[in-house]
Amino acid sequence: MTRYLLAPFPLHGHVTPMVALAAELASRGHQVDVVISAPFAEVFREVGCTVTEIAIRPRGGVPEQPTFGHRLRRIRRIADVFREQRRLTRELVEGWPVWEPAVVVADIMAIWGIRAAEAAGVPFVSFHVTYAVSEEVLLDEVRQQLGPRAAALVRRLGIARIQPGLRRRVTAGAAKALVNTVPELQPARESFDERFHFVGPLRREPVGTDGSAAGYSDDLPWDRIADEPSVYVSTGTMFTRGPEFFRKIADAFAGTRWLVVLATSHTDPAELGTLPPNVIARQYVPQSAVLERCDAFLSHGGMNSALEGLALGRPMVLVPRAADQREIARRLAEAGVGVVVPAESEGQRFVTALDEVVADPDIRRTLDGLSSRMGRLNGPGAAAEVLEKLAAEGQHGPGRSR
Repeated sequence: MTRYLLAPFPLHGHVTPMVALAAELASRGHQVDVVISAPFAEVFREVGCTVTEIAIRPRGGVPEQPTFGHRLRRIRRIADVFREQRRLTRELVEGWPVWEPAVVVADIMAIWGIRAAEAAGVPFVSFHVTYAVSEEVLLDEVRQQLGPRAAALVRRLGIARIQPGLRRRVTAGAAKALVNTVPELQPARESFDERFHFVGPLRREPVGTDGSAAGYSDDLPWDRIADEPSVYVSTGTMFTRGPEFFRKIADAFAGTRWLVVLATSHTDPAELGTLPPNVIARQYVPQSAVLERCDAFLSHGGMNSALEGLALGRPMVLVPRAADQREIARRLAEAGVGVVVPAESEGQRFVTALDEVVADPDIRRTLDGLSSRMGRLNGPGAAAEVLEKLAAEGQHGPGRSR
């Protein structure tokens, strides 16, 4: 048995793949300790981890059209974030004798896990919930958005290195890196060294319609979702969409053949008003269980959602917002598994796009092939093997295996 300490970042999109890894390690008989804030503690306990709850400031969604006041508050919070990082690092260092892990796995945003591992002289593994970022990846994004001159300026000034994934601690200091992606979705893969392991998809099989592993109640019409033509609509939990977008989708699909399941995240469904009979809205749903029963996916193109859509063979209509989502959506469209529709499009455009991707035989053949291949992958198992090998190599050093 080896003892691992996991430091996730408290957002659903960051926690979900870490839970898959934690469950795999626990199933192999390892001791898995997790440090996370209370709202995400139970899901780790359910898979057999020992959880230490720490106070981490909740991260809210980023509005589509931030006001000046919102931007000002975000600037003011920067100092709070740095203070919190220092406090959490101290808490982990002080609690180290309780864990004495052989290896630390830290989300690249949970810098406190990395700093505590460094202080204890224990190897750490950086955990990337979306594709890994190198300077070449960022420069290519700038080149696509702003042109070659802007990319050259960014390179000359070294601005790209402030991105969390390029922090020296995250890259140069990591013994290994686990990346929740597959080759089709990793830009500039050749720019990463041998420490990087592209092990995705890091996902668990659905636990049932009660959604217990995600902490959601069972209040969805599961039979209708499975029996009727249905589409799941989710725009993520961080760079999500507002009530205007969800209302547009509801109105556009009213009276169509589609049963629509909306996951509205930070938008209270009550803000949408009275919905058509074929539209169901909840703030959060057990995504895996819903997607298993749906016929199609209208998605923001986040990595977890993209991988799940591919694994389940769901045609996708993509409405990206953040930079990584735009890149993932572009690659999914190029792979021939869906289409990108700008968020500002008229509602009918989404209905038309959905009908087209579901009926397209080329998309169906491509998805069948990718789904079959991904079904043979075991992301959590591959990630666990990387960690076991690392622990074995350092078993006579600090935090040795027990």
